[in-house]
Amino acid sequence: AMAPPPPGPVASGTPASANLAAAGWDLSDFECGLCTEIVLDPVTLTCCGKTFCRSCLHGWLRTQAETSGVARCPAGGGCGERLPFRLPATSAMLKSFLEAVASVELERRREELDEALAALPGGFATWQEVASTNELRAGADAAAVVAAFAPGIVVGSFVEGRVTVKFDERLDGSAHCVNVLPHEIVPEVPRRMGFRVGQKVAAVMDLMSGITKIVHFGTRGLVCKKADTEEDRLTVQFESRADGLRTPVNVQVHEIAPSVFLGGLAVGDRVTASRDLVSGTGLLVREGMRGVVRGPYSDARLIVRFDERVDG
Repeated sequence: AMAPPPPGPVASGTPASANLAAAGWDLSDFECGLCTEIVLDPVTLTCCGKTFCRSCLHGWLRTQAETSGVARCPAGGGCGERLPFRLPATSAMLKSFLEAVASVELERRREELDEALAALPGGFATWQEVASTNELRAGADAAAVVAAFAPGIVVGSFVEGRVTVKFDERLDGSAHCVNVLPHEIVPEVPRRMGFRVGQKVAAVMDLMSGITKIVHFGTRGLVCKKADTEEDRLTVQFESRADGLRTPVNVQVHEIAPSVFLGGLAVGDRVTASRDLVSGTGLLVREGMRGVVRGPYSDARLIVRFDERVDG
């Protein structure tokens, strides 16, 4: 296709679509290569630089997953690169521009898209981030195909009563999706909470239920999922509980930390100050003083409770 002419002068105070035409552009320059309509929620692929509707790419991914198992770039010209099931973010600048020049058309398409969305077994949604709850097995020999807590993304429901998931990795090396029962996956923990399903963590304080201690400081565990009934809590299966129970515990995110960090140190490790620790001109901790790692402070620092401080 020929490149559009260079922008000419446009009049202020006129509709954006009129300015677009005055500048020598046409809305056909912003058509999706799959549906040939104006791009809705534009996604630009890194492999070829072509832009498509997010919903069209999702439809392409579903079709390819169901037929060949491997999705490749739909752009013409022989790109042929593998298409990631986790698409790049929507192009915010291009989306804002198109909303300004074709808002009515895009709103019509958005309403049609909302009507077409179907509920999946177990209440899951298409393109939702999930993780396996246990090791998944398949075939007559019950061979393991997906590890426990493996991350993936929901593609749809290709088999009645099951959810079709594209896992990031399969133990058998296959690139195909897996049809799982709803109880075999859980929603991934929201990114804002800073943890993920299956992550190894440790309690950074004694965990209490009323006046009863249920988990000792430093006890390690695994994140199972976001708590079902509490918005700001995670469900963690600890290796042991102070009260002798084996059931998981719902914790707040500040009550746990990654179990290992910063050069292999872990919550509860005994450490020694390798030099005098100062703040400004004041001495806080003498070289050789022992302490206990309490958790991470930042990407480069730890919180350590030393047995003794010079400043008291």
